[in-house]
Amino acid sequence: MPFRLLHVSDLHFGRSSVAAQVEGVERIWESEKFGAVVVSGDLSQRTRTKEFERARQFVEDARRFAPVLVVPGNHDTAWWMAPLGMGSIPAMYERYRKYVCEELEPVLRVPGATIVGLNSARGIQSFTLTTRPRDLSVVGALREAQWAKAKREFDAAPTADLKVLVFHHNLLRGELSNRWGLSNRARGIASAAATGADLVLCGHDHQAGLECLDVDGRRIVVACASTLTTRVRGGGPGSINTFEVDEKTIRGGILQWNDESKSFAQVMWARYTRSSAPSTASG
Repeated sequence: MPFRLLHVSDLHFGRSSVAAQVEGVERIWESEKFGAVVVSGDLSQRTRTKEFERARQFVEDARRFAPVLVVPGNHDTAWWMAPLGMGSIPAMYERYRKYVCEELEPVLRVPGATIVGLNSARGIQSFTLTTRPRDLSVVGALREAQWAKAKREFDAAPTADLKVLVFHHNLLRGELSNRWGLSNRARGIASAAATGADLVLCGHDHQAGLECLDVDGRRIVVACASTLTTRVRGGGPGSINTFEVDEKTIRGGILQWNDESKSFAQVMWARYTRSSAPSTASG
């Protein structure tokens, strides 16, 4: 049986959240079988208690049907508690840890897959600064020690496991935003590939994307989930991602919300050969 995975991001529980779309996701995991559910950050809008309480309900509901891995996003991080390291770093994540997940960089091992979460939501630190003031508290960062941790986890995994790397900020430059999610920009692509990941899941850019890259002799599939809010990049409905993986292929699909049917429908899919073999894709 193929390993199936559901990927959701940027729920932003609060004013812009679209309740019907969230409920649509909940119906999917109730009716379909998944080996894991991944939520790649920004569960809250302004780190408010009520937002995190709804986020906790969402995650707990998912866990009734499948193992869940969740990582924080920049909207889940109270950066003002420690700008440039002046203050309490732990305080930045206090509500997220209390309501959503104590571990900021969880590792989930399930039959057929090893899923490693990294925390790219680091607030305003010296290593997140860019020349653009609008990037303050928005751009993420992953340090060498974090990439190394992911590599160790994947090295220790069974050879046949699907190796999934999860963080919030978009690894690839946004098609519409033209913005990199990480402060190390394109260098992050090589770092992600070097961990041994087969599949990278992220969000942040509010635009869905699915792309296969060959980097330094390794093949990685990079998926960016959109948002379940009114703030989709370029307008339009929100979307989520699903994957079916066997020993030879990764099949990824983008499911977009349809207001008429009040459900998610597949609008794009692609199939990629795992490892460094030539790929075939359809869309």
